[in-house]
Amino acid sequence: MFATFRRTPFSSLEGRSTFTPRPVVWLAVPMLALSAGHDVVAQETRTLGNPLPIELITSLREHNGRSPINLSPDGEWIAHTIRGIERIPRDSISRRYSATGFPFAEGDARMIATLSNTRTDSSISLGASTSASWAPVWSPDGNRVAFYSDQGGTSGVWIWEKATGMVTRFPNVIPRPFFGFETIQWLSDSRRVLVKILPADRTIAQANAMEGSSQTSASGDDPAEPSVVVRRFDPREVADTTSPEDAPQTSSAGADALRWAEVDLVILDLEMGAVTRLAERTPVRAYAMSPDEQRVAYTVAKGGEPNAQQSIYDLVVQDIDTGRRRTLATNTRLGYGIEWSWSPDSRTLAQITSGQLGSGEIVLYSVADGTRHSLRSDSLPSFDPGEGEYPPLWDASGEHLYAVGDGDLWRLNVASGQGTRLAHVSGWQIRSPVWNHGSPGIWSNDGGQTVWVVAREQNGTNAGIYAVDVATSRTRPVLEDSAAYYAVFNIAASDATHEIAFVSTGLQNPAEIRMFDTRQGRARQGSRINAALDRYALGNVRIIDWQSAEGEPLRGALLLPPGYQPGTRVPLVVYVYGGSMGSEAVNRFGLAGIGATLNMHVLATRGYAVLYPDAPLREGRTMTDHLNTVMPGVDAAIELGFADPERLAVMGQSYGSFGTLALITQTTRFKAAVITAAVLHPDLFADYLGSIGYYEQGQGNMGGSIWEHRDRYFDNSPLFLFDRIETPLMIGQGERDDNLVPSEAIFAALERLGKPVEYRLYRGEGHVITQKDNVIDFWQRRLEFLAENLDLVVDATGSVVYEGGRARRR
Repeated sequence: MFATFRRTPFSSLEGRSTFTPRPVVWLAVPMLALSAGHDVVAQETRTLGNPLPIELITSLREHNGRSPINLSPDGEWIAHTIRGIERIPRDSISRRYSATGFPFAEGDARMIATLSNTRTDSSISLGASTSASWAPVWSPDGNRVAFYSDQGGTSGVWIWEKATGMVTRFPNVIPRPFFGFETIQWLSDSRRVLVKILPADRTIAQANAMEGSSQTSASGDDPAEPSVVVRRFDPREVADTTSPEDAPQTSSAGADALRWAEVDLVILDLEMGAVTRLAERTPVRAYAMSPDEQRVAYTVAKGGEPNAQQSIYDLVVQDIDTGRRRTLATNTRLGYGIEWSWSPDSRTLAQITSGQLGSGEIVLYSVADGTRHSLRSDSLPSFDPGEGEYPPLWDASGEHLYAVGDGDLWRLNVASGQGTRLAHVSGWQIRSPVWNHGSPGIWSNDGGQTVWVVAREQNGTNAGIYAVDVATSRTRPVLEDSAAYYAVFNIAASDATHEIAFVSTGLQNPAEIRMFDTRQGRARQGSRINAALDRYALGNVRIIDWQSAEGEPLRGALLLPPGYQPGTRVPLVVYVYGGSMGSEAVNRFGLAGIGATLNMHVLATRGYAVLYPDAPLREGRTMTDHLNTVMPGVDAAIELGFADPERLAVMGQSYGSFGTLALITQTTRFKAAVITAAVLHPDLFADYLGSIGYYEQGQGNMGGSIWEHRDRYFDNSPLFLFDRIETPLMIGQGERDDNLVPSEAIFAALERLGKPVEYRLYRGEGHVITQKDNVIDFWQRRLEFLAENLDLVVDATGSVVYEGGRARRR
């Protein structure tokens, strides 16, 4: 969905942070610019395209990918959540929630709960403009919308009435969702809702304090300036003037187990104002009423398995009338705790065992007696949905389940456990069936004869929707285009209009809702969020191919400047994220997909090319695999005539920072490097004991402990090759990220070795730099840094000046 950072189990997942801008603090002498001095033959000079204003990039609104979309019962309106421009302030108490109770799991943008008319351009924003509102859900009768909002200073459950357009707050309760998919759930009478709230005697401040604090304090109150602590070291300087008392402070205080996640699961009666508490002071994750509304099921977070990045949960079912509880599964492996669903007859729960150590099998639990039955055989693939974000889906009869495995849609007989590959599309991967979030059933517009799936081309640039004939398994494309479709939470369908709503994005287009009419076979626009982009020509992308140093076929997405002329050699920035297939980002807006901070159109519209390469990694070979997969891609860009071999730079965010260090310690071809949000200490031995599961069974990819694989940890620690670095490095870091030690260690080591390095620590920021003034500051400095170290003449906007098919030298 988006470029990701180190994945953590639910028990330790942190939200992203924000801040109130404060003055710049300078802690060292500035790095000197590279000297100019090349004679230039008089030739025509030009720039490529008009630069996309950084201010505009920081002002774009986005669709929130993990807050589900849903259609009104008549299909006329769609409820969805937009990420606004403003950022929500964050105090020093909690990394997960604001002081108003807004959750940071989906970022710190001020969310806007929105109703968009699918036939017109009209829309309605729910909640006050100065508050956050999110996760709107239509009532079954279509007369109301329930949503969360912190209007008035604290989070609440709010109801919008269609007849009057008025909103009211349910009194005296404070909802406590964390992820965007934890929506309010309506009961069939459109009068009651199921929701998680804070325990009755607990305030937001008290709940926030239960996770502990790892924040740092800062002073200053000027909101008009970026807030950044800057440290630099340049070997050409005589001395380092950094003052010890000005050095950034860090704290490693952690959360108090799962107390921060404790909630009461309740039913709210909107007419009577009554609160019925079902579970109290329990870390409930997902919850759903049975179809007959006699019971509620929910998962209870238990933390993670030792030495692994695997979350575990209990699966509980509870009678509404009697309050009797039965734990159907204890310590079951799930990704997010939401990969389960009720059968239509309310007698069975189906679960996909998922997550890093999950088997991917479907397990059935009898509600009556708790018996367990696994639908598992050698002929069935793993049905783990990867990120663990959707359940097995039932047909209307309850006789069959649908799930995606190995890129195909499977249909399983509940009684026999036998499975059939129902839909296979050669050269494509099915991503998700079409379904409505909150419903356990797969969607069909003709009584179950046809089901629908969203798919992606494996080695191409297209996405599509396919119709699947259940009786014959005939699968036919009904929509294919050069785009990327969000899946799972960003699909909805209407029984009234037979339309499928889905979220679509492209390299040049932020995510928007589109509507596909299954009867007429036509798609149309369903929302319009960022019309201001229409005034600018953005970069264009193409796929290039190469082979790794060991002969593996690889690809990459190459973003070129608008107006690029064949034969022009442009400076190349490589965006690296080890383990990812960068070629799949070909239709991702801005390529890197981490908001304004890494929107690569800023570079493309200023005359740079950006390569996002495939970078598969093998166990215990992360350093060498980075070199052997990425550098042949750089060579391909040069051989094809796109890249200037003397103007190469590399960037990486989060785990990509490790990849950047892996490259610049093994090659001197890059003239500039930028890393942000470093997550790994450059000495893996130093990092191991704080992230055992990450290295032994997770993204760290060592496959065992430091005692089992001592040589692996040494060979894959960039620190021991830092003396070979010749590439100037810029480090960007949020002060309130989970761990500042990696960036501090990188800076300290390079300073000790006399290597050119610049460290920009942004106060109040988390894992991704998001505050407008800070994003602008970071982009402006990166553009200067690239120009200095790639020996480029640029204009006042940072755009590269070209002469005779190459960038002009300084």
